Amino acid sequence: MKSGIVAVYGRANVGKSTLINRCLGFKLLAVSSKPQTTRDNIHAIYNDEDSQIVFTDSPGVFRPHGKLGSILLRDAESAKDGADVIAYVVDAKEVPDFSLCEKLKSEKVPIILCFNKVDLVHANIGEERLNRYLCNLPKNTEVVRMSCKDGFGVDTFLSTVKKYLPEGEPIYPRDMVSDRPKEYVIAEMIREKCLRLLKAEVPHSIYIDVRQIDSEDKGWTVYADIIVEKESEKAIVIGRNGKMISKIRQYSEQSIASYFGLKTVVDLHVKCIPNWREQDRYLRQFGYES
Repeated sequence: MKSGIVAVYGRANVGKSTLINRCLGFKLLAVSSKPQTTRDNIHAIYNDEDSQIVFTDSPGVFRPHGKLGSILLRDAESAKDGADVIAYVVDAKEVPDFSLCEKLKSEKVPIILCFNKVDLVHANIGEERLNRYLCNLPKNTEVVRMSCKDGFGVDTFLSTVKKYLPEGEPIYPRDMVSDRPKEYVIAEMIREKCLRLLKAEVPHSIYIDVRQIDSEDKGWTVYADIIVEKESEKAIVIGRNGKMISKIRQYSEQSIASYFGLKTVVDLHVKCIPNWREQDRYLRQFGYES
């Protein structure tokens, strides 16, 4: 069988997590329109009859701000290390930026250019941009035109990936879909609801700390803290008369219950840790090694 690692690489908000979710056939990774939705290098595992594809979802490449931003940028670049294939995702509707192409020119592994969001750009403009990308990438770069949001091109992408993967045994057990524990998946589901519901300036500072999960006969209760950096952000997360945190809780319960197939109660509290993204103590505690 074919088995290997595919690094999904690209700028923020180009559709990397959406691509992986589409390949898996269900929603594992947080998706939103806000930068830094993905904060970790996550292994998402696709299995079918003749292959196991381990996708590495990484933070989007962006201009870093502060200690956390620098850590995320480092992790985004390191995700390419050890990969059998690099899936370079670009947004067809954006004016081309070739700075990441320079980083890929020296790569020795096959590169697949995932030209995403083709449904949002006029065909002639899209093809002109695509050709400009190809002029700045290695000559043997493959192209897959895609609309990850709608699933267009996903089957072609998977068959192209398999063409380049080595023969070998599965890297992970065949029933695994992620290398992360359930606490991490739950935290990401809660953080996604915050990203989608809150004002633009708040989500960057949010971290979800799942403190405890109590199992019961027909489900579980999740106890989690929403960490922010300012008291003003805390007030926004809670909302007037607690309406916002109630909405975050409700949507989180629905997503967690749907994913795990268990009735779920989520108990949320908001804590303020001033400037946590710049403090080594909290970066280490929250799993971001400086």
